[in-house]
Amino acid sequence: MFEQILIGLTVVIYLGSAALAAAEVAYLSEVAGAVCVRLLQVGFAVHTVSIILRWVEVGRAPVAGMAETLSFLSWMLVLIFLLVRWRYQVGAAGLILVPGAFFLSAIGGAMYQAPQAVQAELMSPWLGVHVGLNLVAYAAFAVAFSMSLLYVVQEDILKKRYQGVRRLVLGLVVALGTGLGTYVGYLMADPTIFEDYTGHRVYGYSQGDWLLIGLGAGTGLVVSLIAGWAAARGAARPSFANRLPALYVLDQLSSRSIVLGFVLLGTGILSGALWAQSVWGSWWVWDPKEVWALVAWLFYGAYLVFRNLANWRGRYAAFLAIAGLFFIVLAFLGVNLFFPGRHDFN
Repeated sequence: MFEQILIGLTVVIYLGSAALAAAEVAYLSEVAGAVCVRLLQVGFAVHTVSIILRWVEVGRAPVAGMAETLSFLSWMLVLIFLLVRWRYQVGAAGLILVPGAFFLSAIGGAMYQAPQAVQAELMSPWLGVHVGLNLVAYAAFAVAFSMSLLYVVQEDILKKRYQGVRRLVLGLVVALGTGLGTYVGYLMADPTIFEDYTGHRVYGYSQGDWLLIGLGAGTGLVVSLIAGWAAARGAARPSFANRLPALYVLDQLSSRSIVLGFVLLGTGILSGALWAQSVWGSWWVWDPKEVWALVAWLFYGAYLVFRNLANWRGRYAAFLAIAGLFFIVLAFLGVNLFFPGRHDFN
């Protein structure tokens, strides 16, 4: 019960912090920014206590199920945002990262389950190493996404391409909102899980399940259209450029975040191969989660190659970093929607 109270309190604090982060940028309010940071620090401390309690209670790293991984990813997003804000004074990133942390923690809280027995293979130190590295990498890529999005918006405003800003912001909000709604619909559905002829677990969806998924996607689409329209109007104002960091700062932060994420994800994939060898007797089994994690890693590897060898800096690099987040979302959540495989531990 105490853990659930802490989780609920964390969600409420992150919601308030997201509102303050928006107020800071919208009104250039230093007071709102300072209160946002203090509130986030409190929420982060509460969140940390809830994670520690879970860790002690289950006797393993609390990253085995979807609710636990969403909570940890939310925690990591807040930590990285606080570090980036402290080091580089990039408060505008809170427009994206703080609401992201709120949504992840809220969905994780809604999926909360009391500690349950898990597969014996998960009671291993490799769990924290492998999943932890991947989740920190995902958080780093989320930072790169936010910096790159702000870069494109800032550049378009400075060049008075306001229509391009509106299209970009609206398109991204609708894509992310519709995806989030689809995932909520997936959580509401109750598919049958069975093994196919290869021994892999797959989902069997009924018409009712598809209806719930479609309803979630439709609701997410409608809500994100409204929110995206409002966000696009606000972002396309000439004065919004004064609220954003310099272009070179955004470009450098995005690049450094991707380097960090690339190294961590590669190490996470390697640790997973070592773990798989000890548990399954094979380094690589072409599980859907493995494949898409590798695809994401190769995509960011291509980003680094193009940036350093073909001199793709600025706008080109920013669009690659923006596109990369969708590979991460697919590897982290999309695969679990329809292709559970061996990595579905829910």
